[in-house]
Amino acid sequence: MRSKLLRCLFTIFLISLCLPLSVQAATRDDNGLHREKLLRLFSGEWVSRGIYVAAKLGIPDILESGAKSIDELSALASADTDSLYRLLHVLAGHGIFHESEDRIFTNSDEGVLLTKSHPDSLRSLCVFYGEDIHKAWDALLSSIQQGTPAFQLTFDQPVFSYFKNNPTRAALFQNAMKEKSQAVIQSTLSAYDFTAYNKIYDIGGGQGEFLKALLNEYPQTTATLFELPEVTNQLPEIHQNIELCCGDFFAEIPQGGDLYILKSVLHDWDDARAAQILENCCKAMNSNSRLLIVETVLQEGSQSSYANSMDLLMLAITGGKERTLTSFEEMLKKSQLLLEKVYPTTTEFSILEVKKLKN
Repeated sequence: MRSKLLRCLFTIFLISLCLPLSVQAATRDDNGLHREKLLRLFSGEWVSRGIYVAAKLGIPDILESGAKSIDELSALASADTDSLYRLLHVLAGHGIFHESEDRIFTNSDEGVLLTKSHPDSLRSLCVFYGEDIHKAWDALLSSIQQGTPAFQLTFDQPVFSYFKNNPTRAALFQNAMKEKSQAVIQSTLSAYDFTAYNKIYDIGGGQGEFLKALLNEYPQTTATLFELPEVTNQLPEIHQNIELCCGDFFAEIPQGGDLYILKSVLHDWDDARAAQILENCCKAMNSNSRLLIVETVLQEGSQSSYANSMDLLMLAITGGKERTLTSFEEMLKKSQLLLEKVYPTTTEFSILEVKKLKN
């Protein structure tokens, strides 16, 4: 009996010695996972730079005609064979390309979107992010410390002044925004019924892509593209039912519209400048007019990681911001406007339908 009791006590003693070791082992395992996650986040920049280089070399376009060996690709892209293979091998691991035996590569579904000819191409956006925007990120630390956009610190002028003074870069920017808007435009047209509106104003509507798509579905509508002179002066006659109107939305917005649209405009500006745009919209609207704000709406907390990343991008590039629904409602109320309804879309954007407050 005494021997059995001693054996039990000895077993308990051994277990007590082992417990701290198992806890330490679990902690090491957890730390390893956290370390792996952090290293993976660090390497995100390397991957994005690799995608940019592949796009600039035209690899996705070369692969449009079918699978190519690394020797063929390096010859057609005028690149070093071994270096190009190492790049594409990494990108294949992230799903940008497919790699088979004997170092043969094909486009993936993601890689196809980097070709120039694809209707939903994101190539110009990739190049824009990889050149002008990439340079600005180096000044993020100073931007956070000073409260000045990193782009402005990098190029010694605000982003829109930079584009005004550099037409070639402005053209790349416009193409990038055109590409980014394609899915947003289609999802907006699917989510909202424009039948009731005869006269539509797209405020700050870039090259008129939204209005062209809208008129394809609502041909009875007449529309006005309201943009800066340096934008409209570069545009040919874009559509027989689209009138070009030059102006500055910080000064005045034309009256007479049944519907006003602000798509991806307010997030370019801080609250004071965004409120000025909204106030000018309110002055232009009549009691029956409506305003559609097509923007990303931040969710509370950390639920929308891409939208939160876009918020950081706006901070670094324009000094603007993405906003929560509460922030929109508060800003609208100060501008004598009222949020009526929110329409979700199949993209990260939402449609905010707004009317004037009654006097």
